[in-house]
Order: sequence, then structure tokens, then C-alpha cells
Amino acid sequence: MELVASLSKATVKFEKVGKDLYGYHPKTDLERAAQARIDMSQMVFGESEDYRFQSRFMAGMIYRHPMMLKLDFTWRFEAGTEYICPINQDLFQYIFENNKTTSFSMALYEYKETIPTLYQTVLDFAAKHPEWIKSDQDSSSLWSFVQDPFTKTFNGCHLWNNLQIANVGFYRGEKYQAFFNYLDESNGIFYERWGDPVIQSLGATLFLTKSDIHFWDTVGYRVANFFTHCPTDYAKCTCRPEQNFDFNGYSCLRFYF
Repeated sequence: MELVASLSKATVKFEKVGKDLYGYHPKTDLERAAQARIDMSQMVFGESEDYRFQSRFMAGMIYRHPMMLKLDFTWRFEAGTEYICPINQDLFQYIFENNKTTSFSMALYEYKETIPTLYQTVLDFAAKHPEWIKSDQDSSSLWSFVQDPFTKTFNGCHLWNNLQIANVGFYRGEKYQAFFNYLDESNGIFYERWGDPVIQSLGATLFLTKSDIHFWDTVGYRVANFFTHCPTDYAKCTCRPEQNFDFNGYSCLRFYF
């Protein structure tokens, strides 16, 4: 903690997270959850209980932590990530002044075998709250990003949230929390392997338009020592354009714009 605190001129606080926020839903069938981990053991994080705890926490439970109730904006930092270019602007200020709700650096496909019932669960929620939902006929919505234009099924595309600067009020709000609760009560996080990036992306699809979301094209970023966003102006960056994940076939960014 002392090392982390020494890296910032600002006040650094550390908080505890209890099992009420980081753990199973109260109605999770633990035997069924354990069997799901066995059945999905050949998938990425398929056997991991902690991955699912983290996904549930980061998808929605974190916004109920007392410390988060004191904040207006958050910047998510992931262990092992790198910022590979100088950051010459105040990113919080940009989000605030431009009235953005959330942001991202990379977009990619989810493994569909980890989320077999997620999209239908999202559509079921949308059917219960049509007054909240952005129309898929609206060209500014995210539906064309996440939905196959011919089959109207989920294409797996989502906004990766490991570089996310966001307005916490959206995630604490009535609409998003109702959405998260609906998914949480279905227990797909534990009976399948729903990850928080795809949950948050589908929540954004329901309630936001692209004008509410910012793509950090100017921020150089690398995660897992492989996935790299290298800005167009890379002169001061420790990356080169050919490393840019945006041009990888597994990237979904081309469907976003």
C-alpha cells in the first residue's frame, strides 16, 4: 500500500470489500455453480470461481461500496496493464466537460460458449422496460455494434472496460442497477461465465448512445502484454502501429464506427 501511495501526489485510500459485495448471489445454487466450472474448465477462466466473483463485483456490486458512493467519476486500473505514451491531458476533465458517461480503448469478441443465455436474458429485461431502451432503429445506438444485422443475434462484440473512465452516477442509477439486478438474479455469472465487460457493454447498448461514450484513441495502452492500442500519433510511444489491436481480426472496433 505504501508503494502505491508513493506514486501519487493525491490522497490514496484503501478499502475492504466484504463477501456481501464480492461473492455469490444469495440464491446461487453452489452445487450447480461448481458443476458449471467443471463443465467449462477448458474455456478461458471457465474453471475459475474468483473470476466470477470479480465479474459480479465489477459489473455492478462495486457501485454499492460506501467509498464509491462518494465519487462522481472513476478510472479503472488493471494490474499488469501499461500506459505506453505520455498522457498530456486531464482525462477526467475531458469526460466531465464533454458530458461523456463511459469510455474504452479496445473492443473485441467474447467467447460465445461462455455466454449462451446472456443475450436472451438481456432482451427479456428490455421487454419488461421498453420505456428505458434505446431503439435499434436509432443510428446513434450501439445495437449495430452488438447485434448481427441479419439474424438479430448477439455477435459477441463488447467494449473492453479495463481502461474505463466513467461517470459513476450512470452505474449507480435506477436503470443500470435494475438491469444488473435482473442479470444477477439469473445467476448466469455463476452457471455460465458472464464477464463484466460484456455485461456493461450490453447495459450501455440498452441505455446509451455513441455520443455518451468516448474512444480513447490518443491513449497508448497495453494489457496482458499483448492487446495494444497504439495511437495514430505514436512518436512518443513505446509501440508501433503494426502492434495496434484495432487492426487485428479479433477486434470489433470496425463495427463501432
